[in-house]
Amino acid sequence: MAVEVQTVDPAIKTILEILQSPLWSRPDFVISTIVGLAGVALSWAAFREARAAKKAATVAGRTVKIQTIVIELTEISQQLDKLEPDITYERARDLITGVSRKLRRLIAPFSDDPDLSNQIAALRAALDSATTGLNSVKPTADVTKETEVPRAVYYGIEFPLRELNNAVAEVLGRMERSSMNIGRTDGHP
Repeated sequence: MAVEVQTVDPAIKTILEILQSPLWSRPDFVISTIVGLAGVALSWAAFREARAAKKAATVAGRTVKIQTIVIELTEISQQLDKLEPDITYERARDLITGVSRKLRRLIAPFSDDPDLSNQIAALRAALDSATTGLNSVKPTADVTKETEVPRAVYYGIEFPLRELNNAVAEVLGRMERSSMNIGRTDGHP
């Protein structure tokens, strides 16, 4: 049996020519490469924008937190300004305990902040001084001695609370300044 050589169908011949040509010279390869590169470029741009948006959200969150703390510190400062000369030991104890708890809670997140470390140390020292001042006028078991020195509680805590209020004002000023600078230093380059 003899094998006949047949002529190749023109469609198959066209396919063979396409397959034998270099890949980069084919229009479908060039188009798909351009589309792929455009996709990579868009993905990279989206990634950068997402990272910038995350940074901006973090800065905004910090700003809101600082502003909330500033409001609370202002309320504490106003409360310390209204110290009554006829304050009793129990009311003074409640005042100092409440203020101490709030202040320690508010400053705790910033204890490692280098911009606030000195002010926070001064604030803690002032809190300790206020507690010491209060302990120095603690009433004795003899109730009659409480009336021997009028306003003894006030005089025992007035100076330490003034120093505490000054320390609160220092922290307040630093936080206000840092909230004003956030947009300038931590925003977009």
